[in-house]
Amino acid sequence: MQLRFPSAAVTLCAVTACTARTGAAPAPGVVPLPAPAPVATAPVTRPSDVIRLGPSALRYVVHQQIHVEQQFQGQTQTIDRAIKLFVSATITGPADSAGYPVALTVDSIVPDSGSIIPPTVNLLSARGLRYTGHLTPAGEFRQTGTSDSTLAQAFTQIVGAFRNFYPRMPPGGGGLTLGADWTDTSTTSDRAGIDVTVKAIAHSRVTAWEQRNGVRCLRVEVSSAYSVAGAGDQGGQPLEVSGTGTRTGVQFVAVDGRYLGGEAHDSSAIAVVLPMQGITVPVRQITRSTVAVLP
Repeated sequence: MQLRFPSAAVTLCAVTACTARTGAAPAPGVVPLPAPAPVATAPVTRPSDVIRLGPSALRYVVHQQIHVEQQFQGQTQTIDRAIKLFVSATITGPADSAGYPVALTVDSIVPDSGSIIPPTVNLLSARGLRYTGHLTPAGEFRQTGTSDSTLAQAFTQIVGAFRNFYPRMPPGGGGLTLGADWTDTSTTSDRAGIDVTVKAIAHSRVTAWEQRNGVRCLRVEVSSAYSVAGAGDQGGQPLEVSGTGTRTGVQFVAVDGRYLGGEAHDSSAIAVVLPMQGITVPVRQITRSTVAVLP
């Protein structure tokens, strides 16, 4: 999936779990599940028409690379983690008042060589994990259930959430048109070890028609600025998180309403405060991610 903002769980891992420095051997790759059965797709529109996300059945690979640096007790500690997430995504019609029904199923999670995965996370157990919900006219995936809530919570620190997997649409449900330009403000809350609130201002522009995977599509460019704040308990110790970040990215939507992937770069500066120890840990996180459609 595509992460629009940094994973607070990764930042917390940098502070609370990075004292274990030897890298465990990455989990072996898992052969992705068979492609889902095709479903009816939205009618192909003319390039001059308004483009909206619609029914599709696609398989994606999300490649996410995270680099974290933190200053702790006078030393710089780093974490580098990269994974490939293989996911099957099915949007079915017709839409109801909540939007299109959506099912996202994890086929496998494969770490890049040298990536350190938390020892409490078994990547093999993610196979078949299913997230269900609706895709709103604004392009937000609103999750209503999972096949295993306990397992899904465990993988939050690895894959984040799918809320922002799909491109956001202009307000009012008007869809994408060449030259469209809009600004969104949002406040979201997540439970990633502690309660974290992200406030963001995102500016989006539809800049061009392009060919991607042999399909005509619209190019959507997005730039965001955001703030992060949170507090809670980690390992029996209270902690607080605050900081800011920026994100830039590009996404592609086909004329028939299919999401064809994209890429993003995210940079944030976070301060993690441990009040009982009187310690503030500066953390810098850089995330690069790509989303591509599989054959």
